[in-house]
Amino acid sequence: MLLVDIKDQVALVTLNRPEAMNALSRALRAELHETLKRLDANPAVKVIVLTGAGERAFTAGLDLKELGSDPNGLRAANATEPSENPAWAVIACRKPVIGAINGVAITGGFEVALACDVLIASTHARFADTHARVGITPGWGLSQKLSRLIGP
Repeated sequence: MLLVDIKDQVALVTLNRPEAMNALSRALRAELHETLKRLDANPAVKVIVLTGAGERAFTAGLDLKELGSDPNGLRAANATEPSENPAWAVIACRKPVIGAINGVAITGGFEVALACDVLIASTHARFADTHARVGITPGWGLSQKLSRLIGP
């Protein structure tokens, strides 16, 4: 679910669920947290680039199919632990994280993108906040960070 390639002090971390628009399943969130912790502790890595596999999506955010089958699944939308909250996992990383946005960054995916230190967007990049449409409160920081970054 996660690809890591280290070359010339740069770690390329790729969310690898293109068939699901790189949706952040519980397993992927945990794996991302562990990977970022490991890369943060690796002195051979100076910067991390986070991207999504394929051209359709950086990430569509939480895996709604998984949430629908788990009675406690919506808890992840307001999680504060980096193992459950990928935005906090990115923020907790002391090394610079560059978000390479190559498709849509939707809802939680938008929140993860905003957690990155630098964003580089392709011409195919699109950002959308659909929290209200899916009935989830933006609990990973979007409602505060977006207006601070681009203004009201």
